[in-house]
Amino acid sequence: MLAYPKTHRERVSGFTLIELLVVVAIIAILAAMLLPALRRARESGRRTYCINNLHQIGLGIQLYQEDFSGHPPLYLVDPERRTFGYPGGSTRYLEAGYIENLGTFVCLDDRTGGHIRFDLGWEYFDNTSYAYHLGPWQQTNPAGKAWLKSQIERWDARFIVAACPWHRHLFLGMYTGREPIQTLTGTTKIKDVALRYDGSVDSFVWPALNWEEEPYPDE
Repeated sequence: MLAYPKTHRERVSGFTLIELLVVVAIIAILAAMLLPALRRARESGRRTYCINNLHQIGLGIQLYQEDFSGHPPLYLVDPERRTFGYPGGSTRYLEAGYIENLGTFVCLDDRTGGHIRFDLGWEYFDNTSYAYHLGPWQQTNPAGKAWLKSQIERWDARFIVAACPWHRHLFLGMYTGREPIQTLTGTTKIKDVALRYDGSVDSFVWPALNWEEEPYPDE
């Protein structure tokens, strides 16, 4: 039987090792270029969601004040029994007909799901991601009342009523009580989000020292 020579198509079995390595290298370069953009897009979406949350919270506070002779809620949402000695636990607040979706009180970047583990009893309480500066200390404690009065007189419409620390502040190495957060670097331009006294929502950088000594810088 005659043996015919193999055609060119029959002799080619697939990619060579060098070609495969080149393809893998190209994919790795493209992934390295695209992943930061995807992270930024994801954070932008979460930030927009958080801004909408704070707008809803601001509107809820205004409606609550209309029903309670101008008094803001002691808490944004029921802290249950974790009030750290303050009154008003196990009571519904903005969720009682002002904000129906409980997800409004939790930022999507909050890895604790609304159970932050520090600064509790002053600006943070359970079941929400947001710092709240019209809370029980500011409303029931003489020192807190004096602090609130001085801050509103000083900052007026720019006074921060509620703030989200999860977009920048807590990504810069602070702890939640469970794990360090190191997703972003100290050079990031991402800012945190705040609800102001006039109901507006904008960006800010947390003061390095404390609320009394520094303004709320925008840069």
